[in-house]
Amino acid sequence: MEQAAVRSLTKQLAEDLAWLEQHACSQPQHAAQAGELRYAAALVRNVVGPFLEGQGAAPLHVAVVGGAGAGKSTVANMLCGAGLAESNPQAGFTRHPVAYAPINAAVDWPSSLGFLGSLQRLNKNEPSSLDADVYQLRRVSPEAGQFGVLDKFLVWDCPDMTTWVATGYVPRLLEVAALADVVVYVASDERYNDEVPTQFLNLLLRSGKMVVVCLVKMREADAPAFVAHFQREVLDRMPARAVATLTVPQLTPLQIVDPCRNAPEYRVPIVNQIFVLGEPLSVARQRTLRAATGYLSSHQQHLVSVARDDLLALEGWRQLVREGQLEFDDRYRREFLTTERFRRFDEALVRLLELLELPGVGRFASLTLGVLRMPYTWTKQLFSSVLARPDQTSMPERQVLESALSGWIDHFRKEAASKAATHPLWQYVLQGFNAGLDTQIKERFNESFRGFQISLGDEVERTARAIYEDLEKSPNALAAFRGTKFTLEVVTITGSAAAILLAVPTFGVGPAIAAVAMAPLSASVIQMLTEFFGKQYVEFHREQTRARQQALVMQYISQPLTEWLTRWPTTGGSAYERLQLVLKRFPENLQQLEAAVAAANK
Repeated sequence: MEQAAVRSLTKQLAEDLAWLEQHACSQPQHAAQAGELRYAAALVRNVVGPFLEGQGAAPLHVAVVGGAGAGKSTVANMLCGAGLAESNPQAGFTRHPVAYAPINAAVDWPSSLGFLGSLQRLNKNEPSSLDADVYQLRRVSPEAGQFGVLDKFLVWDCPDMTTWVATGYVPRLLEVAALADVVVYVASDERYNDEVPTQFLNLLLRSGKMVVVCLVKMREADAPAFVAHFQREVLDRMPARAVATLTVPQLTPLQIVDPCRNAPEYRVPIVNQIFVLGEPLSVARQRTLRAATGYLSSHQQHLVSVARDDLLALEGWRQLVREGQLEFDDRYRREFLTTERFRRFDEALVRLLELLELPGVGRFASLTLGVLRMPYTWTKQLFSSVLARPDQTSMPERQVLESALSGWIDHFRKEAASKAATHPLWQYVLQGFNAGLDTQIKERFNESFRGFQISLGDEVERTARAIYEDLEKSPNALAAFRGTKFTLEVVTITGSAAAILLAVPTFGVGPAIAAVAMAPLSASVIQMLTEFFGKQYVEFHREQTRARQQALVMQYISQPLTEWLTRWPTTGGSAYERLQLVLKRFPENLQQLEAAVAAANK
């Protein structure tokens, strides 16, 4: 991967993690994860980024961390071989990271983008109590440095972690902890199991850091019991094992002033343990790299879990939109389509029945048959006039759609107001309505309705006309229908005439009269069946038109509105738009990062 692509990738990953950190800070229930997200971003900037840009293994970094007043600066002095770290009885005295290096050694700082985040290097020595986003490098004389680990390591004296929320000076600690190849975790017998330092230790071990635990300030006689107790109550509950647990009992004032010369029995085991973890340099750095990438990969879902509630809220919004669409479509069907008769189809039925009558010379035969069917025709008209109900006046189509849209919008307002206290998304929706979201919805409806009208055009007219035009365009089929109908009518009439001729000589006038009545009855039955099947055929096409019109409303109005409303919270530069972008590209970028590391290691 080219250098520019590497920088872009690591920059984007770190920025996305930083955005998730800010997002977590805005939600009290996820505030505890903000520090972990800062730590993950620091791993990308301070470990993976420099490696991919060709940074060498030297120098390694050892960070001394712990709770307030634990004795971190004293342990840092032991590792440096000089009493340079400012030991102070005031808890929380150290407010920014301080690195220690040999006086004559050139420190090869990584030049990768975003190294150490927002921390700026001081150009001159300042007190450790300076509370600013800075770090400083202090030099140790060769004579003093021979007692420590500075020929392989930069030693970092870090601020404490008195709060887990990523505010104040804790982010500075997280930057250095992520950078470190080895971490010395200092805990005193006074506050060895405080919740926040213990959580921090858990994070270090979970992320694969090489952690050396240093227990301090106990009486020397109590050291074995304290180690056993700490192992049982703290370390046994951790997700991974610490490298070693060492002790530094309560020191005398003289030992605190110069622990290198006056407390060698405690200094030497710590120094030796750190040296072992730094041999060889390349292996130590590769171990740090593997731990960083492994943690990012295995904790991917955990890191983005701060967005879980947001995803649930967004899904709730989408579900609300879908429910609104179903109700919108259903109202259109109930209030317009079911009551709309589409009168053009009634005219098409009349035209279809007329087509089935014989044309030309055959029209005389059709007129004769019409005379025979007159009793049926009069009876049908009589019953139709008696039983007919007044036509229901249906609302205009646009009015029905606008009414359904108003109901959809009102449902949004009601649900958003009722859920506003459950998640910021619903407050955002309410703010959207106050800022004119309902107007935007109506404008989009008007645009969609115009498209619907254009597509609908003369849809009903074409469908109704096709009922008889298709038959007109097929002369053979039309002739077959006409011939079949006429043949049936002729056969029944002929049968009636034959019955008359046979009935009069044999049975007298009575049966003959009955046979005479058979002719108009037969013609009427055939006409009734013809009208019945013709009506069924027309009704089939009428229902198809209703279904087609419903589909057009969905295609041009309700579905586009649904898609726009579904996306609305994640557009316009909102926090939810950035959230969706982060969640989409974070797994992809992490996969690319792993591939780049694997390729660089070949």
